Amino acid sequence: MKQKFAAFLAVMMLFSVIAAMPATAAKTSVVDVIVDGKAIRYTGAKPYIENSAVMLPVRATASALGMTVSFKRSTHEVVLTSPDCTVIFHAGSGEAAVNGTRVSLNSPTSIHKGRVYAPNALFESLPGLKVQYDPAKQQILINHVEQGPEATAAAVVGLLTKGGYGELAARYFDLALAEALPAADLEAVWNQVIGAAGAYLSTESITTQPSDSGKVIVTAKLVFERMKANVILTMNDQQKLAGLFIQPAASDDMEIPEGITEEKVVVGQGGKYPLEGTLTLPEQGTGPYPAVVLVQGSGPSDRDESIGAYKPFRDIAWGLAQQGIAVLRYDKRTFAHAASFTKEEAARLTVKEETVDDAIAAASLLKSDGRIDSSRVFIVGHSLGGMLAPRIDAEGGNFAGLILLAGSPRPLWDIIYDQNAAFIAKMSDSDPKKAANLAWLEAEYKKAKQISDWSPEKAASETVFGIPASYFKEMDSHSADGYAKELTKPVLVLQGEDDFQVFANKDYLLWQEHLRHNPNTAFKLYPGLNHFFVDYSGPDEGTAKEYQHPGTVSEEVILDIAKWVQSGQLEK
Repeated sequence: MKQKFAAFLAVMMLFSVIAAMPATAAKTSVVDVIVDGKAIRYTGAKPYIENSAVMLPVRATASALGMTVSFKRSTHEVVLTSPDCTVIFHAGSGEAAVNGTRVSLNSPTSIHKGRVYAPNALFESLPGLKVQYDPAKQQILINHVEQGPEATAAAVVGLLTKGGYGELAARYFDLALAEALPAADLEAVWNQVIGAAGAYLSTESITTQPSDSGKVIVTAKLVFERMKANVILTMNDQQKLAGLFIQPAASDDMEIPEGITEEKVVVGQGGKYPLEGTLTLPEQGTGPYPAVVLVQGSGPSDRDESIGAYKPFRDIAWGLAQQGIAVLRYDKRTFAHAASFTKEEAARLTVKEETVDDAIAAASLLKSDGRIDSSRVFIVGHSLGGMLAPRIDAEGGNFAGLILLAGSPRPLWDIIYDQNAAFIAKMSDSDPKKAANLAWLEAEYKKAKQISDWSPEKAASETVFGIPASYFKEMDSHSADGYAKELTKPVLVLQGEDDFQVFANKDYLLWQEHLRHNPNTAFKLYPGLNHFFVDYSGPDEGTAKEYQHPGTVSEEVILDIAKWVQSGQLEK
């Protein structure tokens, strides 16, 4: 349920057909063009200077660069293709589409003496090329440039921070990402980042790691006025971006406390989606220890459930281990393997693959460890993880008990509606976007209430609140309230009173209603704590910006969980 910076929208670009009139500008001088150290010998058509642009014969120049050229005389459409690039423009236009992204040129393309010409800016926009113009020598140097993932990431960050969204997309997006994330949407996302984080100051670090799909994940940590953020790039072997994700960077300067130890583990070892994780153990005692599996909320999330300046799962793991309880946390599948999903696989994803199956595997891993008391393995589910905890338990987790942190037994689409409604209610009545947003929200909510009546095929073809309706339909067919009403094992429900994502006056009360039959259930509401059980008071209170202020999970919450796991009781 975390608000995400990135929103991926599928769009189709429409290119205008512009009839080009023959250019009338006179050729002022001849320019030499050198590609990879070798001069192009133009026959017939020659480069020339027009105003501030160097006009290059398209067919001869593109051919020297290893590109194929096609020209439709009826529409004056020109298409240039190479293994990693497709360029489309119409002679006479000042724009081109590079890998599906619109690029503005410094001068319009033209037809001169029966030949198509394009300004040097067109070739400067192509990925993998470095173009330099020396007016004193009347010379253009064009070189193919090979750069490593870190150099590519630095170039991407440079364009991003300077507002070069179109050029960034044209040079570095693969075709699928260009379709999913148009330059205009990328600009909107970046503006959201700037609004929350303040002005960009510097790049702190750039790191790379391989993925099991053969792609490379590059993370650039950026420093802003008010916080740090990670730009996470998924690159293919041609240094093209198959994914771009911007995520607040949590504070990582805390050292592991004394009295506990941590070791790396892999959840789902040998399967299609192995997940790296951390097992935190008490140093005192010899075990076997009681243990918990931590299950994250919605969206891609690392094992610490990092968001803004928070690392709530790290806090819980360290705190419980200090109380003699082992804790397993692991990277979520959509965080660790996003680069390996095809577009079709991502569209078909449900919470079973996203969360349920991996949580069951994590429980099995703990129970097979001789240091763990297999009869005392619990699940701690936060947010979406709390909603799914009863299902995870019923479908194979077989936990000793369930701890639900800021979860809800309601349908997810109903919660999303309430979250958006609360946001819109805070907008000024004079804001013209308020009425439009409200109309959109009500239209989506009307669709959401019909999902149960839709066929699987219709649900697969529709979106609700920007999410495939099939995601909601599958989740509703395994409703949290249905599982909750069957629970007889111990359940602990905890909720922050200041949570503006899951609501104490609705969701917390519904848990009490659905679990009232179970005498092994305990509840506790914490005044002043937000969705991540952090106590914050300040100017950003009640907004997502409060997550950017450093904070840790309340010690009271951690001690309450520990007491309940060890004795089944809460502190009075």
